[in-house]
Amino acid sequence: MKKQDYYNSVTDQVKDLQNLAAIQADKCFDLAKLDTVLGPDTAKKIKRVIITGCGDSYSAAGAMIPAIKALSGLKKCNSPDIMDFCRYYSPLRVAKGCEMDEVLVMSISFSGSADRVAEALTKANDLGCESLLITRTPDSKGGRAAKRVFNVETPDGCNSPGLRSYYASMVGIMALSAYIGLHNGTLDKGRFFEVKQQVTDYTLAFMKEFERIDDQMFEEALRMKDLTKFEVIGDWNEGYSAQFVEQKFIECGGVYCDHTTSEEFAHISFFFRCPNEFGTVILINEDDPSLSRMVATIDGCLAQHRPTLIVTDAADPSIFTQYPWQDILFERTGQRMERSTTPDVPSVCRIPKAPARWMSPLVDYIPGSLLAGYQAAVNEKPYFCGRYDFRTQTWTGR
Repeated sequence: MKKQDYYNSVTDQVKDLQNLAAIQADKCFDLAKLDTVLGPDTAKKIKRVIITGCGDSYSAAGAMIPAIKALSGLKKCNSPDIMDFCRYYSPLRVAKGCEMDEVLVMSISFSGSADRVAEALTKANDLGCESLLITRTPDSKGGRAAKRVFNVETPDGCNSPGLRSYYASMVGIMALSAYIGLHNGTLDKGRFFEVKQQVTDYTLAFMKEFERIDDQMFEEALRMKDLTKFEVIGDWNEGYSAQFVEQKFIECGGVYCDHTTSEEFAHISFFFRCPNEFGTVILINEDDPSLSRMVATIDGCLAQHRPTLIVTDAADPSIFTQYPWQDILFERTGQRMERSTTPDVPSVCRIPKAPARWMSPLVDYIPGSLLAGYQAAVNEKPYFCGRYDFRTQTWTGR
């Protein structure tokens, strides 16, 4: 099987980042534009940020919470599930000790058409909060509901399944956060534009490694071709990247997939029946505080003979497999089984190290997304339950 025979819309969207990175940074880190969208006085006034969205957009919101805190300097920031915010957040929970006009509620929707996005913005308005939509479609249901609209102006191009929109949303969130930080004294103008350059440079550093990574993900897709169950594991903001990769596996191949954390793997996922039938993708940065627990998680995956891929920025990937295996017993399906004493070998995909740990979600989801696209393609599965031709990039049915 030749890789070029299975190029697909995921591959093309990733390749487009070579050009999109600088364009998107220019469109978002534009001070004149941000002055129009938010304004210095409003930015200086904000004390709390709530950010949410549906599907991919919710993953982008969660992945960027550490970036929002780092760039804006605000500590009262969170990314609730959009239904939780719309139907269960009380006024006290929204305010969290702030005045309502000091709270910025941001919704993300590339199309702006999701009902719940408009509902979240309307709720923010009714409470007296600042409401803002991050989108490419200002003239939309969400755009009409929001007090403020930040158009990320992503150029036309393929966006099924939505990698380009996901990337654009994250860059937009970073730009808005840096703008708030610029006007409340967290960072100066030099740092604002430095972050802009880092966004572009880090993305392009990844793209320098694209062919190697793309080749590896195609080989992984062949290795995992016959699997119909997958699990993606990540901690901190990599947990939301893991959620995004999960979404791509389901959208592309229609396979079963979930995402979890290193701790919940030990408590729950370790007890799946037939664990060797789960393709497992693990996202971990070398300097993550949960590194030791991730090492144990990887150890557990290999003990269960799961086909395992590690996506990491570690210079020496052997840190994930150098720990000695212990002689332990574990329970599964009523049978007591001895652990294998011969470890399986994981595949390791190395990505460039981010300038700051909170910036890694700009690219850490890409290898898993490529794998999801190729795994469906080598099985000749049109995406979205047969509705989308991944080669011609056209919708073919319902």
